[in-house]
Amino acid sequence: MTILDVAERAGVHAATVSRALNVPEKVAPETRARVEQAVRELAFVPNRAARGLITGRTGNIAVIVPDITNPHFASLVRAVERTARDAELQVLLVDTGEHPDEEVRAVRTMAHDVEGFIVVSPRRVHRELGSLGSRPVVFVNRPVRGHASVLLRTAPALADAVQHLESLGHRSLAYLGGPRGSWAAGERRNAVRRSGRAAGLHVVELVVAEPTFEATLDVVPRIVDCGASAVIAFNDQMAFGVISGLTGRGMSVPGDVSVVGFDDVPMATMVAPALTTIRLPAAEAGALAVAMLSEQPTCTELRGELVLRHSTGPVSHRRASVGGVRERPSSGAGPW
Repeated sequence: MTILDVAERAGVHAATVSRALNVPEKVAPETRARVEQAVRELAFVPNRAARGLITGRTGNIAVIVPDITNPHFASLVRAVERTARDAELQVLLVDTGEHPDEEVRAVRTMAHDVEGFIVVSPRRVHRELGSLGSRPVVFVNRPVRGHASVLLRTAPALADAVQHLESLGHRSLAYLGGPRGSWAAGERRNAVRRSGRAAGLHVVELVVAEPTFEATLDVVPRIVDCGASAVIAFNDQMAFGVISGLTGRGMSVPGDVSVVGFDDVPMATMVAPALTTIRLPAAEAGALAVAMLSEQPTCTELRGELVLRHSTGPVSHRRASVGGVRERPSSGAGPW
């Protein structure tokens, strides 16, 4: 069915049908009612591309994420889609695969096809993204001057995690950092440093090639060698890698090493032991980002919270006896 079929059924010109659908306040109520009746009878669905040529609106927004296989980002995207659907918007998804250049390329190539961008945890320097095109951009987990942003503040929850480990007798902590170029990675690293220093813990920072389960497995030998009795990972995927790697070596979690993750993805309650983690309001962040596309640029902050489960426990005497050993220098592990 086309707009011509609707016009014929309603007994009006096709231009009148277009006005009734796009600017109904400019059409007489009786005429609008006939058009709406014809639309229902014919089950007519307007062509968004054609409508965009007339109204300048595409009905699309784009959401750019670094890794859609990470359940944290998947939860956020689902909330974006649900909120956009209520606003009669379609969502175009871009997965950059942790490649910063793909963020810029996506914004450049899609600028004429969408009404706005939601850029989640960007890795590229934010000025490059914020200056591209004339479409509104909302950044999630990166503050950008002149643009709307939703920030997930985690320092208080990380302080709670460090205090929790200290109360269990831990004195040496390994922190597995996030990807280079990530604003969240820097925020969490600094929070762990401050909280560890305040609690009197020895903190060893380990660099992981990628924030994934597989890459974390390669770091497990360094966790064992440095003698840390507890680990905080940048995200839950990495925490799962720590648990898998340690148990594969015959070690117990939390008997030998306690593990804390980040994000509280659904799988956190499915692994054994269930993961102690810091919950981030990903769904709320996604819904807010959609709403902020049509508002004046502001910065909204959401807070994480520590969720205690079974992957943390009292330090064992065996691990405590080697808690002060520093990490051995390793080739390929660059500085922060």
